[in-house]
Amino acid sequence: MREPDVELAAQILVGAFAQVYRQRGHTPPFPNLESAAWLCRSYMDLDPDGCAVAESGEVMVGVGFVHPRGTTASIGPVAARPGGPRGTGRALMAYLTKQAPGCTSLRLFQDGFNPDSFGLYTQLGFVVRDVAPYLLAVELQPPARAVSADIRPGRPEDREALEELDRRLVGADRARDIAFLTATGSVLVYERRRAIEGFLFLRALPARAVVGPAMATSEEVMCALVDAASVALPGRSAVMRASASCPAVLRRAFDRGFRVDHLGNLMVVGKIELPPAQLYALFPESL
Repeated sequence: MREPDVELAAQILVGAFAQVYRQRGHTPPFPNLESAAWLCRSYMDLDPDGCAVAESGEVMVGVGFVHPRGTTASIGPVAARPGGPRGTGRALMAYLTKQAPGCTSLRLFQDGFNPDSFGLYTQLGFVVRDVAPYLLAVELQPPARAVSADIRPGRPEDREALEELDRRLVGADRARDIAFLTATGSVLVYERRRAIEGFLFLRALPARAVVGPAMATSEEVMCALVDAASVALPGRSAVMRASASCPAVLRRAFDRGFRVDHLGNLMVVGKIELPPAQLYALFPESL
């Protein structure tokens, strides 16, 4: 993908996801062309070699992204132009996987309501390893009790400790993502006895806030961070990508006003060991 490709790539993202989501009664993830173009340009800055377009003749028919992080890589989003030639998604997946040499774990999100993509990814060897519900809160509800005294705003000097905890728990080197999230949002840190046991990133966008990614050594710590996020953003609309492997965190999110918008599957080729508690990243996708 190059800069002149961005507008057409954005059109494909908006059109493809709008068709699939609306067919099944869901709100498309891209509200307009500007949001899709922003995503393309942001990924070109973050992972310039991982942004690809597919062409048939001289016509762009697909777009996809891969995000290598050490021995782990995430793929997505991937979209084919509605009405375009068959096999576009498969061709993009073949190309994207080749852009992650040496990675022993490939991961992606698959929308549970989309049988076509599930079939494709299964044929390519991906296996469901977690159910990842996409949660939406129309209005965050802070808890009646005070949040944990072990939670504080993150500081620049926390970066190294956050990166170390993240590598240890998630198995990917997300240093560049932590740097991006720190520069474009804020982070809450759970520190007990001078050891950081969890963190949660927040990005307050105009329409809604993005809660996550987040990582913690226990569900108890993650629940406390979710409470603190609702206190930091009282009354705001917010989204998060949770993990069904952390039921206590899901229940706490429901208490704070979140509801399940739709279910997603974390599908994996290769190794993965789920951490004790996490909220998945919405940017970059599926890490």
